Amino acid sequence: MSKKLFLSELKREGFHSILTNADGTVPHREAAKFGSGIPSGEWFVIGPREVELHPSAWDILAHAWHQRPDVGVFYGDDVAATGHADSWDLALKPDWDITLLLANDYIGLPLFVRSAAAKQLGSIDLEKGTAASYDLLLRAHAMGVTISRIPEVLAKYRTQRLRADVEDRMSAIKAWWPKTSDVSVDVAPGLTPSSLRVDRRFADPPDVTLVVPTRQTVGESAAKESGVPFVVQFLDSLASSVYPMERLHVLLGDDVESDAVYAGRHWPFKLRRIVTKRAQGEAFNYAAKMNRLWREATTECVILMNDDITIRSPDWIQALLTFSTQTDVGGVGARLLYPTGQIQHAGMPGGVYGLCTHAWIGEAASAPTYQDWASVHREWSMVTGAVFATRKGLLEEVNGFDERFRLDFNDVDLCLRLRMLGYRIVYTPHAELVHHEKGSRGEASWPGSELALFLNRWEKFLENDPSFHPKLSKGHHQIQPVELHGEWWQQAG
Repeated sequence: MSKKLFLSELKREGFHSILTNADGTVPHREAAKFGSGIPSGEWFVIGPREVELHPSAWDILAHAWHQRPDVGVFYGDDVAATGHADSWDLALKPDWDITLLLANDYIGLPLFVRSAAAKQLGSIDLEKGTAASYDLLLRAHAMGVTISRIPEVLAKYRTQRLRADVEDRMSAIKAWWPKTSDVSVDVAPGLTPSSLRVDRRFADPPDVTLVVPTRQTVGESAAKESGVPFVVQFLDSLASSVYPMERLHVLLGDDVESDAVYAGRHWPFKLRRIVTKRAQGEAFNYAAKMNRLWREATTECVILMNDDITIRSPDWIQALLTFSTQTDVGGVGARLLYPTGQIQHAGMPGGVYGLCTHAWIGEAASAPTYQDWASVHREWSMVTGAVFATRKGLLEEVNGFDERFRLDFNDVDLCLRLRMLGYRIVYTPHAELVHHEKGSRGEASWPGSELALFLNRWEKFLENDPSFHPKLSKGHHQIQPVELHGEWWQQAG
């Protein structure tokens, strides 16, 4: 095994260390080095002196830079002691995700910054405290500096992992946001002690259309006994939303001609019903039906929804629109729970089971998840279409759903096509709803032709989903690292 390499021992041409204090704050004498008199093409490495680096860290970085000369800031995975013998907490990180960074300091230290990027960024802001490096990342993103991961464990902490303090991060975001956007936001504590949430403050909330297909299906148990269809339960629960009702439009596409189930009921939002009755013997095509419906919407903001949804968090619309109204966001998915309180949807990693899956499906909503990913807003390459907030203009841009995917894959395919155009796909746990999955359409299996079409189009992407990680397990819905042996950080001493 090579001699241990610590950041404080950095003595290699082309690399210059900025040593932080143990809490992540940067001393004045170190901050003064940043960006000053360093030739173009060289690197600053920012981190605590005690952090142990991969023995081949510089060769790994050099290889990454030659592969991606456009990148100004690299970061890697890290591992930290848990306090138990031979036990380590492995932080495997997705590629650059500003949505996740706003919620959690998932990147931490060390950072590897090219000298050209350092000159562009200017000085390290010491007033940001433990969030000085976090602030650098925010500013780099705003300036268009490319930030990317190296999917290798580059740092080992013998003690607790170093991350910016929550209060310092909150202050950094509040100072940074107004300089980069004319949209006002609130920054508040998240669902976990170390997380934050960002919510757009709407001075004039936009009109929103909820696009809902239905066939007036009645579910199990109490609903079945009472004869109340899912769609009526949804409409009743919708009134508990805190969004301005005069701005809320519901567009129902109803396969049933009779409107008797709606008779005598009054809701505070605008409701429009279109009969979408199919010809006798005509197979149900969700994609085609939704394409017909969203084109009927008269608002730019649309939320595509199943009818077997009931509202759980009153501010769910604001939570979705916080992101779906951002011009570089293609779509936003919600946190969906089964009626039992178990997770139904909290994001979809690619490559799991050779395809993709709902992460943590069937797990208790209160159970901890890997790096709190089910409890923070972050980007995934795919989210479910059961609740999907987007904009009508984007649907027109990609011509909506591919109607060859009649029942399944149409939502995932839509997400990936939007992503290929450069739009971000976001998941937010702050829009939490109950989903009686498949209650409105019954069980169905994937037709072989649709599965073949989907894999032919997306299999290579799914194998290396940038929102996931190559060393996270692809054989289980519970996200966790694969079992690793013989890694440099597992060596004794």
